[in-house]
Amino acid sequence: MSKKIIIALVTFVISFSFIFLLVDYNKNIKKEYEKNFSIENISSINKVFLSDRKGNNIFLEKNSNTWIINNQFEVRKDAIETLLNTVRSMEIQRPVSNTSYNNVIRQLASTGVKVEIYHNNKITSFTVGGSTKDHLGTYMLKEDADTPYIVHIPGFNGFLSPRFGIQGYEIDPTSWRNNNIFKILSEDIIEISLFDYEDINNSFVIKSNPLALIDNKNNSLKYDLNMITEYFNNFSNIECEKFKGFNIDLSNEKQLYQLIIKHNAKIEVLDVFSFSKKNNNSNQSEPNVERMYAVLNNGEYMLIQKYVFNKVFISIEDLEG
Repeated sequence: MSKKIIIALVTFVISFSFIFLLVDYNKNIKKEYEKNFSIENISSINKVFLSDRKGNNIFLEKNSNTWIINNQFEVRKDAIETLLNTVRSMEIQRPVSNTSYNNVIRQLASTGVKVEIYHNNKITSFTVGGSTKDHLGTYMLKEDADTPYIVHIPGFNGFLSPRFGIQGYEIDPTSWRNNNIFKILSEDIIEISLFDYEDINNSFVIKSNPLALIDNKNNSLKYDLNMITEYFNNFSNIECEKFKGFNIDLSNEKQLYQLIIKHNAKIEVLDVFSFSKKNNNSNQSEPNVERMYAVLNNGEYMLIQKYVFNKVFISIEDLEG
């Protein structure tokens, strides 16, 4: 065998070995990438994008210490904290079995929710699917990966999709919003008027400077200073249950209250209506006293819960001295 042939063979063997090692190395790199879902330094996260298969999109962005959804509304603190803690804590439980592989891939492709996490000028992207049969793991697949995994949080007994704000394979932008309606300091309140449509005699006006309690017939009454102080303080933090958008039909509802608050050269008007729940056996509506519709300043409709607002919708008798 000539020297040239030997050199050629050696060169071929070395090249083949290098290619083999390179392919094997790339496979290992890809395998590690496919298993890496979590982000340890969640303080570096400044944007999150979620998109479901029905066309709903949510864009969360950090602005100083506040998170904003879709460039419009403040995000609920508990919701974003849950998502970030999930991203930090979730781990691979096990790979998807060969027998389940095709079904899981189909499910992720048809109903999975895409999640993109922006951090340190990087994007970690993956799809969140449904839960395992025991509801202790969640199917996930990294972007451009071949292998889906079952992901969990050690010590947490439950699946993870609700922690991303996913309910039934869908995301709802309203569920991320801060539900605060009133955040008014008592010293900033100029006047409060409450009109009770069910019993006009319960209605009242409170003026702060000078302090006065006025009934529906424009009579000034003696008041309990402690009760009025407490009433003003109630408006420092009041939340609705959920925003419902603009297309709510209130034609079958009745107005219960109108609350007007003057503060800091602003006027807030909250109109409150009954919330009806249909019986299973008829088309008649049945009032649900635990929940009401409300609309602030002719804006979006919302659901409010009576146990939250019973400290606001009181009678003038509760304030009299």
